Amino acid sequence: SPPASDDLAPAGQETHRFFLAPLRHTKTLYLIRHGEGYHNLFGEKDHEAYKSEQFFDAHLDPKGWLQCAALRAHLERATTHDGAESLLDRIECVVVSPLMRALETAVGSLGGEHVSADGSAAESTDVTIDSVSKQRLMYVGSDSLEGIRPGHPPIAPRSTNHRAPLPFLACELCREHIGLNPCDRRRGTSYYRETFPGVDFSEIETETDELWGTMNETNGDMCQRAHRFMEWIMKRKEQHIAVVTHSAFMAAMLREFGATDQLRCAEQVQLETRRWPNNCEMRPMVVVDPSGGG
Repeated sequence: SPPASDDLAPAGQETHRFFLAPLRHTKTLYLIRHGEGYHNLFGEKDHEAYKSEQFFDAHLDPKGWLQCAALRAHLERATTHDGAESLLDRIECVVVSPLMRALETAVGSLGGEHVSADGSAAESTDVTIDSVSKQRLMYVGSDSLEGIRPGHPPIAPRSTNHRAPLPFLACELCREHIGLNPCDRRRGTSYYRETFPGVDFSEIETETDELWGTMNETNGDMCQRAHRFMEWIMKRKEQHIAVVTHSAFMAAMLREFGATDQLRCAEQVQLETRRWPNNCEMRPMVVVDPSGGG
């Protein structure tokens, strides 16, 4: 039976508001914006640079790769509050936008060891020539091309205590704003499959980018896409998912689903939720689906 009125706090006198939901209707998302790309480096100085074909499907710049290394080091140290479990052991899947800078960020921060040209581990003795030869690389590496990409060694898959390897899945729904900037036009999936053999591209339906150049998404359009993405995420079996995406799309998600006045969230919580994400920033978020549709 419903509680008697004496069992309820008087309306409007609550000092805090709480929301309980069954665990199976929640997920923890680790939202990550990609590291600094060449389009950011030049575009922040001159916004016209974002329109340059030089930055088509922009790569990370040297600073962007260093940001990935810093996030990777943080993730490898991070544990639950009691120190009993590694954060990396909690992450069950990495969902990533199929654009170069997001893919590089995903493998650079959540992938395994860097591998030298001769197949030996560049950073650790945990990855040997034999072990690398027995598994597919997460990322085949690249050479340097001035102003386009700095070059980077191959990266091995990431193994945790629960997953060997940690799965990576590309999803078109979490790509950047769809408009006319060449930096936001993706390459063909066959190129990505060769470059990132440890990433699953089965969710990408077309070889070529059939979305770029067909529209100039409004904020409302991106929020609608964010809804489709969240519906897709909530139907997945994993409970803890890393999502490597872009600033405009991440901001659209935070606007659409973040703490709001309607939920009577404190201003501090709203500001913390809606703050524009920095390059390679990770923002853990708990998602609650009160509709039970997930």
